[in-house]
Formats: sequence, C-alpha cells, structure tokens
Amino acid sequence: MADREDLDFTYSLTDRIFRLSMGELADFSGAKYDGNFSLSLEEAQRRKHEYVAEQLGIGPGKRILDLGCGWGALLNFIGDRGGTGIGVTLSAAQAAACRRHGLEVQLFDALQVSRESFGGFDAVASLGAFEHFCSPEEYRAGRQEEVYRGLFARIASVLPDRGRFYLQTMVF
Repeated sequence: MADREDLDFTYSLTDRIFRLSMGELADFSGAKYDGNFSLSLEEAQRRKHEYVAEQLGIGPGKRILDLGCGWGALLNFIGDRGGTGIGVTLSAAQAAACRRHGLEVQLFDALQVSRESFGGFDAVASLGAFEHFCSPEEYRAGRQEEVYRGLFARIASVLPDRGRFYLQTMVF
C-alpha cells in the first residue's frame, strides 16, 4: 500500500529502470507459466494476457478499461486483438511512456472512475494494482472495506449488465 504521492514518486522514479530492464511496455505483475518455467518472462506475460482476454471476451470492437495500467502491456495487447483499451494510472511517467506508444492513458485515480468521466466499457481489468488502491492511512483508519466497496461500485457503474471484471492481485 502507498499513498497517491508515494505511488507516483515510486513508479516515476523507477520508470527508466523498469523500461530498460523489462522493455518499453514493461509488465511485472505476475505471469502464466502453468509449470513450464522454460518460458521467458515475455512468453509467460503473453500467456497471461491471452488468458485475461479470454476471460473478458476481449476482441474487435470491445472497449476495455485497465485500472492501474502501468506501462501499458495489457493495453497494447487489447489493441493487438482489435479492441480499444483505455488505461488509468497515478504515475505521470507511466502515462507518458504509454502515450509514446500511442496508448490512451489518463493520469487519473482509479477510485474516481465513473461512467460520467469515462463512459461505459465492455469489461474492466486491473492487474497488480489492487493493493495500491487503499492507502496506508485509510487502512490504519479501518476504511479498507469502504474503499474497496466504493471501487467495486464504480467499476460496476461503467459495466453493462453481466459485464466482466478481471482482478489480479497479490495474496491479500
């Protein structure tokens, strides 16, 4: 957990390091090896993105929101599948890196996403960002349930009936 300023500072400070070591569209939020550890990280990440795409029905004409989009690896994959991906992040450096690759990313707090601010989506994904949505102060104040209920309500507000949300997080 980190507060919003710490999160921006951390991911902006490490931006160049991550992109140099993991590639321009860095993705370090878990991977899908299925026991085959001979796969490269990039191959395992691609398998993860394929799995997410299958779960969300990502394909041509689909509009997908990526909460905490990082450096845009999933957004890029969505575009490759013919969908439209829109990402939000609190890191100015991550947003700038995504935009350099033609990805649509807003410097915006995922906890403030609404149908009014972004319109509707066919699906929503959040890979490796959930643990950042409740600040240490909110946690210490015992507000985590309130924070997460609010987040899930906002996600539901941008989805159609029976819309899908894919969440990948650390063991919580």
